[in-house]
Amino acid sequence: MTRTSVEAAAQEAQERAQRGTRQFLLARVCVILSGYVATAILTRKLGPTAYGIYGVIISQVLWVEMVNNAGVTGAIAKLIADGRHNHGEIERSGRGLLLGFSLFLLAICWLVAPRMASFMQIPGGEVLFRVAILDLPFMAVFTSYDGILNGRRQFGVLAGAHVLYGMAKLAGVVALLGLGFSVERVLVTFVLSTCVVCAVLAIRFWPRGFQPNGRVIGEIVVLTAPMALYLISNQVLLNLDLWSLKSLWKGEGTVVGQYVASMNLAKTLMVIPGAQAGVLFTSLAWALASRDIERARLHIQEATRFALIIAAAAWVILSFNASEVLSVLFSGAYAEGRRFLPLLLAGFGLFALLDVFSQALMVAGRRWFLAGALVSTVPLVWLSNYLLIPRFGPMGAATSMLLGLTISTTLIGATVYRRFGSLVQPVTLLRVAVAAALTGLVSALCPAPGLLVLVKLAVLGGLYLLLLYLLREITRKDFGLLRKSAGDRPARSLEGID
Repeated sequence: MTRTSVEAAAQEAQERAQRGTRQFLLARVCVILSGYVATAILTRKLGPTAYGIYGVIISQVLWVEMVNNAGVTGAIAKLIADGRHNHGEIERSGRGLLLGFSLFLLAICWLVAPRMASFMQIPGGEVLFRVAILDLPFMAVFTSYDGILNGRRQFGVLAGAHVLYGMAKLAGVVALLGLGFSVERVLVTFVLSTCVVCAVLAIRFWPRGFQPNGRVIGEIVVLTAPMALYLISNQVLLNLDLWSLKSLWKGEGTVVGQYVASMNLAKTLMVIPGAQAGVLFTSLAWALASRDIERARLHIQEATRFALIIAAAAWVILSFNASEVLSVLFSGAYAEGRRFLPLLLAGFGLFALLDVFSQALMVAGRRWFLAGALVSTVPLVWLSNYLLIPRFGPMGAATSMLLGLTISTTLIGATVYRRFGSLVQPVTLLRVAVAAALTGLVSALCPAPGLLVLVKLAVLGGLYLLLLYLLREITRKDFGLLRKSAGDRPARSLEGID
């Protein structure tokens, strides 16, 4: 290839990565909006105590599903990007591995459900756990498509699948308005929504077998082992505070429900890794495969910039209006969550940065270091939960979560800096800080009661973007790429690409 064609390919790869990020951003926004509508219904219909039980069970099932996935989707995407194996063999091997392991985990979880219910102080909880873990094999199929479509760089199709998943969950909750609410029925809709998206994906991309190839499986396992430790550990860091609060807190059960509601609001920031993780991983894999360190650094800087802009906005806008937002979204029974919401927002903001840095280290081959760094942090977080929760309750839980993510992000970010150089432009930090500070000042000076707070949030978001535009941190190019991505066709397969 000539130098001109190489530069054109690099430019095409960067634009495709940016379009993919924005496609996933739009998808995640749709998923989050539908999720908040569903959550608003559930919090009101279940009440803080029952909703707290639901939140704890769902968080544990999601963690088990993370154990099942254990980095296999990332390994599938990387192997497809490397182009060293037949794509069909990679897809069949990954799909078969995920489905087989999910059935194994389902059997184990079914047996330990009574002990888990007792540990979490949930009367009759074994039935609820058993209903929820029926989701495992269906989610295994869904995550196999996640890895396959990411590897093919069909970001638009995958984004659409996530939107369908979120809408199916909302439809299930809405259906319960006529059938009646209980934690068990809500968990059934949780499982059925995964069935729906799996069925649609299977019709669109019919699975061509589940027979694994031994050599491909071996490479997936080698890639997956450290990634599994990393993914499992970071999910522990994100959920250990909630699990510890449910098992260690001896006060009123409503506190757990308030904590779950506040955590769900803070999880708005999961839009960041949800929007760009797969795109960043695949883009970095392609850049490093061509030994283009400069392009890899640009991908990291763009991802870090994206994370900082959204995390700063969410922290300032939501923290300054926490009580009103929680009351409007989840009812006044959850307003006390304003005390620990700022800590949770800061924690999930750090997780967005941690995810960017972790993607870079995984692609660069530092997976064992990454896994070790997070695994070593877990005991410290558990100890801080054990010491703080009995005395400070939810504030202690949120503080422990923030402490663990601060340590992990600092350590891993320093390592990425040594490998790739600058992670973000200093001027970006300054501009984002100025825009966030001015937005926070306006928010403090303009209180808005009741439903007017939603109008206020929209106005503050627009003001924040305007300030970034005036400071020249975001440009017309950013908005142009966003509009372009909305109408993009799915990216073509990697087959046939030089």
